[in-house]
Amino acid sequence: MPISELSLSDTPVNVADRLAHFAERMPLSVAVACPGFGDAAGRNSYATCTFAELDRDATALARGLVDLGVTPCTRLALLVKPGVEFVKLVFALLRSGATTILIDPGMGKKHLVNCLAASEPEGFIAISPAQAARTLLRKRFPQAKFNVTVGRRWFWGGTTYRQLMATGATSTTRLPASRATDPAAIIFTSGSTGPPKGVLYTHQMFDTQVAEIRREYDLQPGGADLACFALFGLFNSAMGITTVFPKMDFSRPASADPRRLIAAASDWQVTQAFASPAVWDKLSTYCQQHGEQIPTLRKIFSCGAPVPAKVLQRTLACVDAYAEMHTPYGATESLPVATIAASEVLTETAELTALGAGVCVGRKFNSIDWRVIRITDEPIANIADAEALPPGEIGELIVRGPQVSPGYMGEARGASSEALVREDLTSVQRLAPSNSLAKITDGNTLWHRMGDVGYFDSQERFWYCGRKNHRIETADGTIFSVPCEEIFNTIPTVARAAVVGIGPAGDQSPVAILELFPSRGKKVTWSSSDCKEAKELAKRFPQTTTIENFLHYHQKLPVDVRHNSKINREQLAEWAVKELGEHKMQR
Repeated sequence: MPISELSLSDTPVNVADRLAHFAERMPLSVAVACPGFGDAAGRNSYATCTFAELDRDATALARGLVDLGVTPCTRLALLVKPGVEFVKLVFALLRSGATTILIDPGMGKKHLVNCLAASEPEGFIAISPAQAARTLLRKRFPQAKFNVTVGRRWFWGGTTYRQLMATGATSTTRLPASRATDPAAIIFTSGSTGPPKGVLYTHQMFDTQVAEIRREYDLQPGGADLACFALFGLFNSAMGITTVFPKMDFSRPASADPRRLIAAASDWQVTQAFASPAVWDKLSTYCQQHGEQIPTLRKIFSCGAPVPAKVLQRTLACVDAYAEMHTPYGATESLPVATIAASEVLTETAELTALGAGVCVGRKFNSIDWRVIRITDEPIANIADAEALPPGEIGELIVRGPQVSPGYMGEARGASSEALVREDLTSVQRLAPSNSLAKITDGNTLWHRMGDVGYFDSQERFWYCGRKNHRIETADGTIFSVPCEEIFNTIPTVARAAVVGIGPAGDQSPVAILELFPSRGKKVTWSSSDCKEAKELAKRFPQTTTIENFLHYHQKLPVDVRHNSKINREQLAEWAVKELGEHKMQR
């Protein structure tokens, strides 16, 4: 059965059509603002474009690409910094029918180059340094013939952004109509729990994400969003909301300067903002310490990792008194899946989290279907082979819906993104090894295995208990990471805890690794009283009673490259083996 039959509709779908609607409805309103040069509304330190300009230029760039030879499903890598040109190019690529390859630069040069090579790009739309690197590594990218330089072109071939714009502005080329199941992008996972994987995005996925986010949070045109995560910021243009990119390194969000975020929020009177927990922690701490406020901010979003209750409290204390804070849950392969409001966390679920219940991520979005099934590390070919679990029992979460990716880019050379949406379900699972582990066939549809473990409560909320591959299988049973960590996080001196397993599966030993809060002007030390407090706490809870090894991590716990929030437990497990092998465990 072809995958196109999985779609809710096979009629033309392109999220860029939503931009056209707002370009007509509010043409002079600012669509994008970022640090640079410009004079919109007297804000001289920002480069801006209106919705009409964004729509016009994206169309011109799309026509320029098509005239260049780009056809539907042509794979083009986009390596441009967040800003006005970035947004215009994303919508241009959507309209051209090309498949945009998006990779987080924070993953490091080696991973970035390897991911690009694996995706076999047929061209690069990139800033000058990236084009220079592409030229030097041209043997890794033998198919890259459609190359557009954003900025000054030096010794490499191709055209420039400005030339492409000028050519397209006078072109009358008819742009292709994309279908719901046509490939729109390949977006790589951060690689925080394994090698980065290229996730296929269809046009239906993007359109569903915009529709669901707008509906669930009642986002209205005319607002302004402080976009601290560039990809999420793209949704704003399709909702009639101004995207404000602050001055920050988007590849290292935790390094953002709170003063610059506050300045951008004030300059544009932002009404909403999206950032990772690491950013909200840093920004809210700064506001608390310096008496700062962002009074216009009424809707706050955080995604990428569980948000501690204390961060929710601090953040809500420095914004509008009636502001709402939400933590949508999902993954690169499936977003959004569920959501919960900070008010529900602070009045109900946070207390249970501190007692080891896990982290409640809330109720599912209307378009999502989900189940919790018995945990297995083996492939599940058919949904009939998956055992659904009752509420309260921990298992693996599986989901399906129009915002869920049909598969990963083929890991074997030559398996293209186009093949993923043209072949039958069996072929999809075969194209990339990751697909056979992540996808479950159910008639004409596919379920996606989230790789997260947890359970449903009586209110049909999902409680997250960690990643499946982070569970610790001891001789006495299975220990799940997050419930244990949240218990240790209640210790006043503990900034963050991680629980990992060392040894062979089935006979692993759990180890609690604690990061302590630094004392002002003093070196962080791990005292016998700290160790004793952690051990005594562990004995009071069934989730942690078998944990006997405690280690102090002398730096901040390692985290993922995308959101700087997810703990890298694989790295910590390797470190723990060395520490315990050197007899440095705390008793």
